[in-house]
Amino acid sequence: MPAPSLGAEKTMDSPLVGSTVVREYRQSETPYSAGHRGIDYEATLGQAVFAPADGKVHFVGKVVNRQLISLDHGQLLLSAFEPVCSQLIEGESVVSGQLIGEVCEGEASYDPHCQANICMHFSIRKNSEYLSPLWFTGELTPSRLLPWIEPATPEGEP
Repeated sequence: MPAPSLGAEKTMDSPLVGSTVVREYRQSETPYSAGHRGIDYEATLGQAVFAPADGKVHFVGKVVNRQLISLDHGQLLLSAFEPVCSQLIEGESVVSGQLIGEVCEGEASYDPHCQANICMHFSIRKNSEYLSPLWFTGELTPSRLLPWIEPATPEGEP
């Protein structure tokens, strides 16, 4: 698997078909400071969620007040999806594009992640460090620097 910094080289598929990103990844300054450690896709209740790459089910269950499923893709790479209800069991193998669950609601105490809209949160960790899923799905365009052009000086000025 290429280094995540390559960005334009797709190594995973989007877990939702036809959905757009409504909130992007935002790197936190420290492991415990504010940030957004994943991306949010616009979603509908019951929308199918697919494995973005081959792997094994790492965890299925409730975290605080919402359902979550995470996949182990090897090479210390974990993906997680919430709120997603799944019938899969830990240790079960999945292949890229396989149905892994559906977007569901959290408990009454769950404050929806996207407030006014329904969304699904997708995160990726490599060696316990969060990375932007857009690096892996090929949706992150690398920065490109333009050549420096010396500004023109008006006539008569030194």
